[in-house]
Amino acid sequence: MSSLEFLNLQYNSFTGPFPHAIFNISSLTIVSLSKNHISGTLPINLCRYCPNLQVLYLSHNEFNMRLPSQMNYCREIVELSLSGNKFDGSIPESYGSLEKLEYLALGGNNLTGNIPPTVSNLSRLYEFGIESNNIEGRIPSDLWRLPNLLVLNFEQNYLVGEIPQSLFNISSLQQISLANNSLSGNLPLDFGFSCPNLEILLFGQNKFSGPIPSFLSNCSKLIEIDINSNLLSGPIPTSLGNLKYLQDLFLNKNQLTGEPQERELSFLSSLSNCRFLDTLSISFNPLDISLPDSIGNFSTSLRNIYAFESQIKGHIPVGIGSLKGLTTLVLGNNNLIGNIPPTIGGLEGLQRLYLYGNKIEGFIPKDMCQLKNLGELYLSNNKISGSIPNCISNLNLLQKLFLRSNRLESSIPLNLWSLENLLILDLSSNFLTGNLSPNMKKMDVIEQVDISQNQITGNIPSIIGAFESLSYLDLSRNSFQGGIPQSFGDLKGLDVLNLSYNNLSGVIPKSLEALPYLKYLNVSFNKL
Repeated sequence: MSSLEFLNLQYNSFTGPFPHAIFNISSLTIVSLSKNHISGTLPINLCRYCPNLQVLYLSHNEFNMRLPSQMNYCREIVELSLSGNKFDGSIPESYGSLEKLEYLALGGNNLTGNIPPTVSNLSRLYEFGIESNNIEGRIPSDLWRLPNLLVLNFEQNYLVGEIPQSLFNISSLQQISLANNSLSGNLPLDFGFSCPNLEILLFGQNKFSGPIPSFLSNCSKLIEIDINSNLLSGPIPTSLGNLKYLQDLFLNKNQLTGEPQERELSFLSSLSNCRFLDTLSISFNPLDISLPDSIGNFSTSLRNIYAFESQIKGHIPVGIGSLKGLTTLVLGNNNLIGNIPPTIGGLEGLQRLYLYGNKIEGFIPKDMCQLKNLGELYLSNNKISGSIPNCISNLNLLQKLFLRSNRLESSIPLNLWSLENLLILDLSSNFLTGNLSPNMKKMDVIEQVDISQNQITGNIPSIIGAFESLSYLDLSRNSFQGGIPQSFGDLKGLDVLNLSYNNLSGVIPKSLEALPYLKYLNVSFNKL
């Protein structure tokens, strides 16, 4: 095919070694073989016999060799994608001579060594990706010589040192991804940077210290900021509220605090100006401050709040019920006090509610039964008293219910056992009384039941033996009496069975011998 210019065989299932003869076709300008299972090697002199090659896409195959190093014949190449293979060795310095190169994708390989400083010669480059490799060393300080760069993706490598401040002088940049490296030092502070086109900033999982730079509020097009898992300290700046297009803010796992002398999280109040905010993650920071009632002023676009282990104190604000679009609210392991406000029933889209590990008191409000979309409810390790509301059966999408280590009393409502999607039920370490009704419904999907350390009496209902998906059953430290049901021999997937510290009598059923996966059996301290 001596006149062939365009060859596109991508998104197939081709296997076997790459035929070098393809690069003997001098007329070729575009070769695209991405998303196959092609293996073998490439010619070292890649463009010697096809000097007109402009586009080469070989990503997501199984090439296993060093990157082609003699690229001096590829004078016309504009786009080069070799990502998602098994290329190893270092990035050849000869790539810096590809004067027309605009797109360079080398991510997802086994590349080592440093980033060659010659890449700063690629003045037409608009996207440069070396993510998910084993590249070391520092970020070249003269990358500012890439005036057309839109996307810079260096994440998941072993880069060290500080970020060159000159990087922020590239006004064209839309995305900077440096996450998952070993970069350190302070983030560049305000030196007149504006980054007028920056939309995505991903610096998470490094070793950055110092404050969050104030110049970020000048990057007016920012959509996502992720600087989680660093050593950042100081207050979270209220100026972040000026980012009117912000959708995702990840500040978790740092040493950030609230504003000095502030009783409430004033930066939260400022973020209510971000009308497109979708996800806010501030967990694992020593915030030591209260939630403002103005949290109810957030846009209905807000879907996720992650703020566990953040030393948040005070009451859950009444205004929280205004967040109609919220799907996930995580406030676990804080210092919250007071009652769960009845307004929480206004969170009509809520799917996951985590309030475990606080000092919350009072009753479980019946308004919570209005959360028709709730799938996970974690209220463990609080001081909640009263009874489990009968209306809990309204939560027919509930899959996980954790109420352990509270002060709940009265009996377990019969209609709780009608939650047909329930997978995990943990009511342990409370003061629940009464019997388990023999009229309990068969639960087809439940996997774990723990109602240990309560004051439940009566016989163990035989219907539990029909919970065919059950793998964990703990009824210990109650006052159950009568015999162990023969039907427990039908729980073929059971791993753990703990019936200790009760008043059970009779013989241990021979049917338990049929349980093939049973690893833990405890029937001690009974009258068997």
